[in-house]
Amino acid sequence: MIHRFSLNHPSDAFSFLPRLRPSCLFLVLGLVFVATASRATAQFVSGLRLLPSDAAGVVRVPDMPTLCDSWKKTTLHGLGKDDVMQPLLEANFGADGALWEQFDGKIGVRPKDMFEIASGEVVVAWLPFENDRRRPSCLCIVADIRDNQRQAAAVADRIDRDLKADGATRTDVPRNGETIRVYRPKTRPGQLKIEQVVIALTQDRIIVANRDSVVADMLDAIPVGGVTDSIADSKLFQTVSERVQTRIDVERPGSTVQWYIRPLVMGRIIRDVAKVDRGNKVKILNLLENQGFDAIQAMGGTVVVYQKPFDILHRGYVYAPPVTDAPDRYRLAARVLQFPNEAPRPLPGWVPKTTATVTRMNWEIEDAFWALETLINEAFEDDIFRPTISDIRDDEAGPQIDFENRVLPSLGTHLMLLTDNTQPASVDSERVLVAFELKDENAIRLAVEKAMEVEPDVTLLDAVEGVDIWKVQPGATEEEQPNIFDDFENDAEAAEQQTPLLDTWAIAVVGKSKGSDVPYLMFSSHPEFLIEVAQRIQSGAGDGLADQSDIQALLKTTEEFGAKTPAIQRIVRLSDSLRTKYELQRRGELKDNDSVLASLIRRLFDDQDPDEIDRPNVSKWPPYEQVKKFFQNGSSYVETTDTGWFLNAFLLHE
Repeated sequence: MIHRFSLNHPSDAFSFLPRLRPSCLFLVLGLVFVATASRATAQFVSGLRLLPSDAAGVVRVPDMPTLCDSWKKTTLHGLGKDDVMQPLLEANFGADGALWEQFDGKIGVRPKDMFEIASGEVVVAWLPFENDRRRPSCLCIVADIRDNQRQAAAVADRIDRDLKADGATRTDVPRNGETIRVYRPKTRPGQLKIEQVVIALTQDRIIVANRDSVVADMLDAIPVGGVTDSIADSKLFQTVSERVQTRIDVERPGSTVQWYIRPLVMGRIIRDVAKVDRGNKVKILNLLENQGFDAIQAMGGTVVVYQKPFDILHRGYVYAPPVTDAPDRYRLAARVLQFPNEAPRPLPGWVPKTTATVTRMNWEIEDAFWALETLINEAFEDDIFRPTISDIRDDEAGPQIDFENRVLPSLGTHLMLLTDNTQPASVDSERVLVAFELKDENAIRLAVEKAMEVEPDVTLLDAVEGVDIWKVQPGATEEEQPNIFDDFENDAEAAEQQTPLLDTWAIAVVGKSKGSDVPYLMFSSHPEFLIEVAQRIQSGAGDGLADQSDIQALLKTTEEFGAKTPAIQRIVRLSDSLRTKYELQRRGELKDNDSVLASLIRRLFDDQDPDEIDRPNVSKWPPYEQVKKFFQNGSSYVETTDTGWFLNAFLLHE
């Protein structure tokens, strides 16, 4: 007999059970249990549950299609749709662009592939294998490809063709009913590392890595719901994520990118990827760890794409719980991390309206100075810090400056950093000025005068009445100072031949006047910048940055965003900040830029063979005036907490 029944209520689904024979009843219940268990087992496992808790860095996109859709609504996306820029960006950053060629099969899959084949979550992770000297790290990607299996298969086939065409050999390894493709790229002369490109394509996801054991472990973990000790269950990861969630409200789920790193572990991975041989030099990462910076255990955040009035907004957290009961919270040199929160004061009127970026910081400068003692001593492997301070004070042939009793107590706890770009754009267009508020301007003025009297290659500029501006232009024969931060240097000879970070700089004490009720010690990469600011302070000139309507609106939005008592605050006119870099890149002169940042980059990478780095073909980029409309103003601020720092930032929508 066939029993007919309706499902007007969930309980109706089981109303027929009493009518069955006992043997049939147990059979039905067994089938229901198996079906339920199968559905539970088939539930999609997040990539976070497939990664071990010791991951050094993780980037997670919860929903790639939603993220891409949100990106298309941003002002920045318009840059890629511009009639002139679109083909140029595609040539450099597209599927076959010049940028991705630099990876040369390191992992096979390209970012654009993920945009096209991912139907949901994408997770990118960097894993440490510090006991493996040849391969101390692994990069892996796991992406949800449900509904996009055909496109994913096409990407896997393309990777197969590309790697084989480049001389790689392929071995297929069965694992849990799946196939792991293990590619061994052609060995290059002098190559010591065992390199791999490993791909597994299942019905639900694609897993790509440069280590076969990582892919195998993931395939083993999927049927059981993840690894036993996953990054998702990590206390550090959860702590950072919970802090971020308390500060963010996402209006459109899926329009986000989440990130997480353990800084020192990630630093070692970057050092390895950069293939830097440090020899016996000072190792900066080891130095920082020894000096207490390991207190910064983890950091992470969430980036939201297109949430009005923002193109991009970010909330993050740096987790660094105190390691002592003392007010400075940390040990040794890490005690420099003292940034008290304060209500923001009005932007000074002397800041020129042409300024591109302004950073304001509250910092316990005197305490930070003395905290550096142990770091300097360890770096030079000698107890030199205090004796050097004493020599500066007592040496009759020296400047005789008393840092401990006169200079440091005369410094305030507020500083500002300004940048701008002179036009037309040239290699020396980017200018920097740092201004320290002073408690005792006379004490600092005397110290500067004493220092300049013994400084070679100094010129006293007669440019602003009542202000002594000292211009310093180091000579070619000046004795080089030891460089303690050699972690990214490749040989001693290169370090000995280093040039100064700045070819010219200027310093001055600018006292109270019409334009400021606070005296400053100012340092600038360009004497002209310092002169301009000093003149504005002396004359009380108006029409500064604070008077500009876009900056007033930006500061108001920043306050509404939550900046009530920031420790560090930064405002950026992105269109002005990028101008010089864009034009120099367009002309192929960016590496010759005279900025401090460019000088540091040259120190890091000048030893590399230029032929190894293909620069994007940007000679056809349009003049900056045609594209600057895509770059809007932005702001960021940092707040100190009992266990670290909140990070907050946004970029405005047009």
